[in-house]
Amino acid sequence: MPVPRFILAGTDAGPAVDLAAGALLAAFTRRRAVRPVLLGLKLPLWRLLYRGSGKAPRVVDPALHSQAVSVELIEYWSERVEMLMAVATCPVLDSWEGVEGSRPVDYAARLDAPLILVLDARDRGATAAAGVLGVRALASQAEIGGLIVVGAEETPAGRELLQSLRRDVGVPLLGAIPPQLTEQFMRQHAPLPGMRTIGPKPPADGAVRLCEEAGTYLQLDELDEVASRRGFVPAAQRRLLIHRDRDVGRVELSVAIAWGAPLQPLALENIDVLQAGGVRLQPLNIVRDRALPEGVSGLLVVGQLEEEQLSAFAANTPLLGELARAIGAGLPTMAFGGGALLLLRRLADSHGRSHDLVGVIPAEAELIEWYDRPRYVRVSATRENPYDESDNVLYELFDLEYLVLEQDHFAYRVATGNTTQAEGFAVHNCLATSLYPSFALSPAMVDRFMAAVRLSALRQ
Repeated sequence: MPVPRFILAGTDAGPAVDLAAGALLAAFTRRRAVRPVLLGLKLPLWRLLYRGSGKAPRVVDPALHSQAVSVELIEYWSERVEMLMAVATCPVLDSWEGVEGSRPVDYAARLDAPLILVLDARDRGATAAAGVLGVRALASQAEIGGLIVVGAEETPAGRELLQSLRRDVGVPLLGAIPPQLTEQFMRQHAPLPGMRTIGPKPPADGAVRLCEEAGTYLQLDELDEVASRRGFVPAAQRRLLIHRDRDVGRVELSVAIAWGAPLQPLALENIDVLQAGGVRLQPLNIVRDRALPEGVSGLLVVGQLEEEQLSAFAANTPLLGELARAIGAGLPTMAFGGGALLLLRRLADSHGRSHDLVGVIPAEAELIEWYDRPRYVRVSATRENPYDESDNVLYELFDLEYLVLEQDHFAYRVATGNTTQAEGFAVHNCLATSLYPSFALSPAMVDRFMAAVRLSALRQ
């Protein structure tokens, strides 16, 4: 039986959706296993949901994943959970990067899932109700199951807005998160650009605790009923998340998956594709473990760095030496994003602190800037690239500057105007790039990696 699911989307841009999403996740996970899925990547929201009590969040990226792949991924992620909560990172009627069919209202219609709207009511009066009415008129192909109001002031204007929403709009009010709690959340989770904080930073889980409190202001029984009101959608044909290793016989493909501080495991659809393909995944905690798991034939290091925890990895010298030896000896390895940075000789973080790392990539770099949203680039794989062979779309989430670079074999060429720029490293059987490829976009890359893992297993 299909699990309950809904799509949460704001009437306008802003962090009110983040608070509502965190509150819904905290409230529902007391009742059932919930999988949050972001429609488009926004890092502050992803980190908030990752720190929450639900299942690890996944991301559908409309710029990378076709509509058919998106539906297949969401269906796969619905398995083994009791509720799926899709959170739109752009307003309900806006598209992601101009991609056709990427509006939250389009996903609601495609998945036959109800929309729950979020209205940011801070400093707004009854006129804000017109925005909800406009969404109702323009999103007629989707079912609007209800409305969550965030930050309505205890003022005549705020009370008039709530009265208008109840009286004139005709959309059930499923929760109203009070203004004081809302402002505390905004200060911790979404400070104003350029604002400097005096004194110690708020605790990392402070915003999560505020979301837990906000969850007590939601009408959970009504929300539960809305999430269960979904129609029948034929199962998507499995093209991506399939067993890809039928001819291996008795050879088991075993890949170590790096995780733990300082590596936040972003781009988890890559792990899902490997697991669905029949690969046995073995966790490698890069701070606590001193060696690779026994018997692994490959390594995947993918994620976003948490700079405050980078020194803990740098201090794990037994594992650094083990990784350098294994990768140098030809262990099939993919390292993307922050994972690729861990393989550098030396990395200076954005605070100027320098860390000695694995050293299989003969380069030293300095982190310059982090992005909240992906920046997409089109690349061409070089012939030295061990796993990718074609043009591809990748994305970046940070900017860095190489201070020392002693490398001849690069993995990609990035087109920048009339020139091309080298990107990524091809070292032994290792592909390392500060960009983020998606296996959901390039299943052929998975097949070549698995072939290398198979050969490594046969040699052991």
